[in-house]
Amino acid sequence: MQKKLLMLAKIAVSAVLITWVITGIDVQDVWAKFTEARVSWLAIAALFFLTMLILGATRWQIVLRGLGEELPVATTSRLFLVGMFFNQTMPSSIGGDATRVFYLWRNGTNAKTAFNSVLLDRISGLIILVLVTSIIAPTLLGRLTSPIAVNGVILVVAFSWAAIIALFVFDNAFARRFQKFRLFNLAIGLSRDSVRLARDIVIAGPLMLVSLAIHGTTIAIAWSLDHALGGEADILIYVIALTPTILIISIPVSIAGWGVREQILVIFLGALGVGSTQAVSVSILFGVLLLVGCIPGGLLWLGMRAPRKVTPSDGID
Repeated sequence: MQKKLLMLAKIAVSAVLITWVITGIDVQDVWAKFTEARVSWLAIAALFFLTMLILGATRWQIVLRGLGEELPVATTSRLFLVGMFFNQTMPSSIGGDATRVFYLWRNGTNAKTAFNSVLLDRISGLIILVLVTSIIAPTLLGRLTSPIAVNGVILVVAFSWAAIIALFVFDNAFARRFQKFRLFNLAIGLSRDSVRLARDIVIAGPLMLVSLAIHGTTIAIAWSLDHALGGEADILIYVIALTPTILIISIPVSIAGWGVREQILVIFLGALGVGSTQAVSVSILFGVLLLVGCIPGGLLWLGMRAPRKVTPSDGID
C-alpha cells in the first residue's frame, strides 16, 4: 500500500509540474517545433545518445573490475541496457538499479558485489555532477532572480558534498560498533569499496574520465536537440543549465524526472536567455529520446526471465 501511495505521489508531482509548465507556453508552438525539427541534428543527438550508452556500460565495467569482478563486455552492456529501460519505465531510477543488481546476481555475481557495483557506478557519476555544478554555480546563481531557485541549488550541492564525504569516512571505528545492524553493515561495506576504488589510480582515473565523458555526451544531446528545434544556444549554456538539472532530478520525486526536468530547465535556461517554449521543447524531446532509445533494453529483458537457483552463499553478508 505504501509503495502504491509513493508511486501515485510521484505521478502527481510529474502531472502537476508538467501542467504548470505547459500553462505558461503555447503548446501549438511546441508542436510546430517538433514537426519542423531538423533531421540532421536529431541524428547527431541519437549518435551522442548511443555514445552515452556505450560509455555508461564501460563505466560499470570499470567499477566491477575494481571490485574484482571480471565480466564479458557483452554481459555488462546487456544488463546496463535493461537497467536503462527500467529507469525510463518505472517510477524512479531506483527501479533500474534494482533490476541491474538482480540480473547481475542471477548471472552469478555475489549479491553484495552486485549491489555495491551499481551504487558506486551511480556515485561516480554523482561526484562528477557535483564537482561540475560547484564550478559553474557562481555563474548560474548570478543569473537567477528567484531566491528559492538560488537556495535550492546551494542546498542540493551542499547536501551532495556532505553525502559524498560521509560515504568515504563511514567505515570507521564508531560505525563498526553497530555493524551487527544490517543497514550499518551495508553502508560500511559500501564505504570500504568506495575507498578501495578511490585508492586504485588504475581504476579511479578511468572511472572519473568516463564519468566526465558521459556527462559531456548528455550535454551534447540536449545541445543537439536545441539546434534540431531551431535554437542557436552555445553549448556552454547547456553546461551551466543542464548540469545542476541532472543533479536535482536524480532525487526520485517524480516519474523518471518528468515535470521536474521541464520546470528546472525553464528556470535555468531562462536565466541564460533561452525562451520557455524552447526550453520545454528541448526537455520533452530529451525525455522522448531517452524513452525510445531504451526500448532495446526492454526487448533484451524479455529474453532474460529464466529463474536462477539460489545458494546460501549468494546473500548480502
